[in-house]
Amino acid sequence: MARRTLELPDSVPLSPIIDLWDQQDPDGPDATGIYDFYRNLADGELTGQKCLSCGKLVFPPQIICPSCNSTELEWVKVPEEGELYAFTELKLGAPIIVENYAPFVIAVARFGNYPENGFQISGMMFDESYEELKIGDRITWDILEIKGPGDKKRYWYYFKKL
Repeated sequence: MARRTLELPDSVPLSPIIDLWDQQDPDGPDATGIYDFYRNLADGELTGQKCLSCGKLVFPPQIICPSCNSTELEWVKVPEEGELYAFTELKLGAPIIVENYAPFVIAVARFGNYPENGFQISGMMFDESYEELKIGDRITWDILEIKGPGDKKRYWYYFKKL
């Protein structure tokens, strides 16, 4: 199956708050310590972290466990199937990136046995109609390839209904 692709124009300067390209380096002044999260996405895996000190699952990725402040975190794959917990629809295009892709659904999904041993993650749903979704629907995540601006290529994730 072909990977979904989102293309950005060459002329859009993105703020570092929106464009995490420079923070995807493994070292250097812009390194965030979560480089492996982006590499895992490029390799087709959505990952969170597990704290080796307290066992808490963490998403989005952090450099310090938000529960116990440990820096001992390991990467774990997010289960491929989850449940739709909440959703809304973005009908108007937001500036810069998604204005050409609206309307789309913004969802919160739970993967695994949340909160004891699972993840609660927010994400976009492109191919789903708001009217046809309901809380509890089974969903999965997939990888989104983002091309541009220029020769930059990034990866993110999105949700699909099963």
